[in-house]
Order: sequence, then C-alpha cells, then structure tokens
Amino acid sequence: MDQKKDRSESSMSGLPTEDVQVKGLLNKIPAALALDNAPVKLPEVQAPSLEGLTAELSPRPITQDDLLERLAELVREQAQRRVRMDGEIVAMGDEVMIDTLGYAQGRLLPFSVRENAWALVNPDPLLPGFFEAMVGRQVGLSVDIALTLPSDYPVEALRGASARFLVDVKEARELALPDPQSAAFIASLGRGATLAEVMRHLGEEIAHERTTEAERDAREQVLDVLVERAKVEVPTALVDEEIRRRWMEAERPILQRKAFEADELQQALDAWLQDPLTRADAARRLKIALVMAAIARRDQIQPRREDLDSIAGLLTGPAKIPREELKRVLQSDPSAQERLANVMIHLATLDHVMSKVKFTAAGTGA
Repeated sequence: MDQKKDRSESSMSGLPTEDVQVKGLLNKIPAALALDNAPVKLPEVQAPSLEGLTAELSPRPITQDDLLERLAELVREQAQRRVRMDGEIVAMGDEVMIDTLGYAQGRLLPFSVRENAWALVNPDPLLPGFFEAMVGRQVGLSVDIALTLPSDYPVEALRGASARFLVDVKEARELALPDPQSAAFIASLGRGATLAEVMRHLGEEIAHERTTEAERDAREQVLDVLVERAKVEVPTALVDEEIRRRWMEAERPILQRKAFEADELQQALDAWLQDPLTRADAARRLKIALVMAAIARRDQIQPRREDLDSIAGLLTGPAKIPREELKRVLQSDPSAQERLANVMIHLATLDHVMSKVKFTAAGTGA
C-alpha cells in the first residue's frame, strides 16, 4: 500500500482532450468487434423481424428538488473562482482536481482509478465520507481516506466492505457563490426577469431533457427486444476481449504512468473481468452491436453523410476540438477509423429500426 501511495503522489498528465472525446464517441460500438485476426470468432447472427415493435414513452416527473438542484448548478456556474495555492486548505464547496486509486479486500477497486478529475467537495451518497475527508487538507498533498462502502454500492460483493482511497489533491478552487435572488444573477441567466420566471424556464428545460431521456429509454427497450428476438449468444472469450480492450483504453495508461508493474496491471484487469455488472454491460453492448450489424446487412443500410457531419459537429463545435485534430486522431488510429464507420452505420440502422416502432404513453398500452 505504501508503494501505491508513493505512485499516487507523482504528477501525471492524461490523454489529450481530443483523444478522449473521439474515443468516448467511438465507444458506442464495442471495440472487440474490430478484431481482425484475433482468435475470437464472432457469432453468426440472423437479423430479427422489425414487425410489431412497441415502446413506452414515460418521462420522469419533475420535482421541486429537481428545480432547486438545477438552480444550484447555475449558481455554481456563475460563481467567482479563486485558485487556491499549494498548501492552502480545502473547504467544503470547493472544486478539486484529483487523482484517485481505491482499494478493497486487498485489491484495486474497479473503476476507482481517476486522473485529473474535477469534482465538487460535497457529500456523495455513493462514497460517504470521501469528500468530507478532503476538508481541511492541503492542496498539493495526498490524502489517505478510509471508509465503508455503502449498502447500495454498485458492486454487490463489496457492499459494506472497508475501502481505502489514495487521493492526490492536485488543484483546488474556492467558489464565491452569487445570491440567486439578486437582480444581477437573474439577469445573467437570460431566463426571465424574476426568479419565478427563471424557475419556470428551468422546469421547461428539464421537461425537454426528460423527454429526450424517455426517448433514449424507449430505444433501449426496442434494442433489448431485438436482441431477444435474435436469440444472440456471445462467447465468454468475446466478452473478455471487449472488457480487456475497454480497460486498456481507460485504465491501463493511467496505471502505467503511475509505474504499476505487470502483475499489478493484471490484477487491475482481473478486477474488471470479474465484475458481474461490467460483464453484463459488455455482453449487452456486444449483442446489440451484432444485431444492428445484421439488420444493416439484411436491409442494406448505408452510412449517411449527415451522420458524419453530426459526429464531426458534436466533436468540433464551439469550444471543442478543431476539425484538424479530429482528422489527426482518426488518421493515427486505424481501429478508430473502422469504429467511426461502424458508428455511422449503427446510427443509420437505429433510425431505420425506430421508424418501425409504435410508441405508447405510460400506462395506456396503446
């Protein structure tokens, strides 16, 4: 453990922003499907029928807490920020940039590895005591945080387990929050002349987001039905390969920069491979991608120029990466090029599938 702490204290840099953005988009398609000559045989999948597809649209209701939470987010966005110097004390409500390594039962916690991650120092129900332990600590130093994982922790086998997090507090910013009832703050939002008008606009914005969320959930319902119709089974080796490739993109580079040795890297990968939720998610994504590819072949779906423009716009819009950087990332990574082509076909096929779906309102069945 002491060796790990030494590693966490070193200053490390992450991937360039443009690489992260592109890879995040390409992760919509399982990496393991671009296997070339790898020794994992893809299963043969028959495209399922698109007849009789239905999905329920049920946006989540908006509560007063939702409105207040959104207002609090806007207050933080408008806050005046002062960078704390090394040696200054972290306070509740600060923003911090941290590196983290989490351990439980003598092993690295899956998905606990973070580098240059910004977070708000406020209580987090998923990790009770984690951010509270940073209060009063000095910027630029490491924090060794011991806590008990809660009863609803996502990894069932670790619920109630003792955990230890090694955290580098690399930067911190003090926030001076504006008065949400002040005329200056209300005017800065551009959502009305009074707080009541602002809240009404926020309700409309959240309602739109909830509708989009409901549409996304409906798509997931449809995809699960198609997987069931196709009766797709993916071999264990393919699930392993998908998880391995995801781990190699997301976690291995960070651990290598922190000088983890080969056996420790293998232990970290094993933690991903043995996590039931990770395996279930990987298997589902593989099944969906295989079914959509089968539908695309049967129905002769072709990539659309508008999908490429949409993807490029998503990545290269205002304040995002320049188009030349997107081109550089794709040219430097042949597998990224292949996955981009798959993303485009996937998007076109998804639109094709959803055009066949009959939507129902919650509780109506019609």
